This record gives sequence, structure tokens and C-alpha cells, in this order.
Amino acid sequence: MRIKRILIINNGLSGGGIERASVSLAHYFIGLGYNVNIVALYKGEHFFVLDDRIEFNEPDFSRESINKFLYLIKMILFLRMNVTRMKPDVILAFSEWTNPFVVLATLGLQVPLYLSDRMSPMAKLPLISSILRKLLYKKASGIIAQTEFAKEIIFKNTAASNIQVIYNPVNCIQKSYCAVKNRIVSVGRLSKEKGHKNLVEAFASVTDKTWELSLVGDGTERVNLELLANRLGIGERVIFHGHLRDFTIQLSEAKIFVLPSLSEGFPNALIEAMSLPLACISSNCLAGPNEIIEDGVNGLLVEPGNINDLAVALNRLIEHPDLRENLAVNAYKVRETLSFEKIAHQYLDFIFDKNG
Repeated sequence: MRIKRILIINNGLSGGGIERASVSLAHYFIGLGYNVNIVALYKGEHFFVLDDRIEFNEPDFSRESINKFLYLIKMILFLRMNVTRMKPDVILAFSEWTNPFVVLATLGLQVPLYLSDRMSPMAKLPLISSILRKLLYKKASGIIAQTEFAKEIIFKNTAASNIQVIYNPVNCIQKSYCAVKNRIVSVGRLSKEKGHKNLVEAFASVTDKTWELSLVGDGTERVNLELLANRLGIGERVIFHGHLRDFTIQLSEAKIFVLPSLSEGFPNALIEAMSLPLACISSNCLAGPNEIIEDGVNGLLVEPGNINDLAVALNRLIEHPDLRENLAVNAYKVRETLSFEKIAHQYLDFIFDKNG
């Protein structure tokens, strides 16, 4: 029996969530005996290391060297050339920013194409991406949404009919044997939509001053957040770790995890913290958290952007260790409900449903 070939199209091998999800799936598929290729649409740093069995191709031209319009043309030609050469049985493309161009590049090639949308369904796309998405998504063999809410928005905006909700799998974190500290941790890019400003301000209102806040991640807001922490008089208790490849120790040292985002596609950091397990607080933002957390059962949900609401939740967990323990015990079940094996097979069942 011929080995089936899966072509994954992503942004590259940098340290983002899209790259992490696509690379993790590629490794799992290889382990099952599939032939896997990855084509990157952008040339960049290689944060992730690929299995030697995975063929990887990226452009030899960069976005900085040419104007955007010319880059799009070259990118589409580059992609079409590689699809024609590789002759995959199915294509799985990640990122709504570039998925419309993948559809455009593969028109007429008779290869089943499945698109995975990864961002918040309310995120604003560039005008050309938005227009092409509306026109071209229905031509794909299927669309993968990360939440039920995202599925509704995709259908409303594109009229695509074959949309399947598949949650992100959890990359389970094994707890290190670290001394547990009075520490709150948050993991994510330090940008405005991630809401860390609200978290820092809420942390300043925590009654017990023996607690620390640990921020794992980097981004454009880091300097502003450092200045804010100093201005609020908590600079010595807010630790900035920067972007880490492995943040197991930082999570293992903590007692509480917080996702303060104003918007999400599907919060990987949240489910990873739940898998440790940790007692988790998440903003009830669009989209994802309320499909993962049942408030008061396996975590706490707070109003997005509401600093007082977040401060109350923090103080509640700090003052009630029994509640922290109960939430963590129930959060641990995410290892089963969102196991990587379970989610990866949902991908395979969907993309090969009509292709044998």
C-alpha cells in the first residue's frame, strides 16, 4: 500500500503558536508512517527542530527585500511549484492571513486542500486577505475552526459549508520537582491584545505581598510593562523571563496561572497550564476560554479587561488554597479531553474523509 503524503503549509519554523501546532502535528503524522512535507511561506529563524524525515522548504527571498505585492506573486508561484513537484495526497494549511493565497496558488491542481484558522475569529485581517477569504474559502475541501464560535463566524463570512471544529491538542507539561513558591505565572506574547497590562495592575491590588508575578514571553509591550510595574511599586515582585523554549520550571514553581487576553484563537498556554495541573484564571474573551473552562469547576473566568474582576479572582485563589487544589484537580482532566493523540486523529479523520 502506497504511503500517503501530507503537505503542511505554515509560516515557517519560528516560535509562534501556528508554527508550534503545525510542526507538532507533522511529527505525529511522521510517527504514524505518513510521508510529511512542510512548505513555509516566509523565510525566517528556525526556532523548532524538525525530524530528519520531514522535507522542509522555505523561500530563498525575504519580505524585507521586495514590496508586498511582488512578494505575494513570488510566494504564490513558489507554493504552486512545490505542490506540483511534491504531488501530495492532501494539503493542510495554517493561518487565515495566508490561507486565501494558498487557495489561489493551488487552483486547478486537483489536490484536496484543508485550511486551519488559528486566530481570534474577530481579528481584523488585511483588506486583500479579507476579500480573497470571502471569495475563495468555499473552494477549499474543508475548513478547520478552533471553536464553535469561530465556526459560526467563518460560515457567516465565507459561506464555506464543510467546517469542522477541532480544538488544539494539549502539549502536556510534566511537573518538575521545584520548590513551589507564592507565584502567579502567565505565558504569552507581550502585546496589547494579550492583556498583560491589566494583569500587572490587578496584581498590584493583591493583598498578600509575599506573592510574585512571573511573565514568560516577549514583545512590543515589555518595556511599558516594566515601567508600569515600577510605577506601581511592584517592580521587584514582577519577573520578566523573556521568550523561553521551555518554561516547565516557571510553571512548576507557580501556584496560579492567568490568561488575561482580550482576544484569543484558542489559548494553548491555558490548556498547558491546566495539564500541569495549575489553578487557572482566564478572561472570558472571544474565543476559546469558555469552551475549555467551566467557571468554578476547573478554573475561574473573569470579564476581559476588567482589572477589579481579575484582582478579586487572584485574591480569592490566594486566600483559599483548597479552592486552588480543587480547580487544579479538575483542570488535569484536560490531558484526556484534549490529548494530542485524540486531536491529531480528528485531523486525519477529517482531511482523509473523502480521499480514501
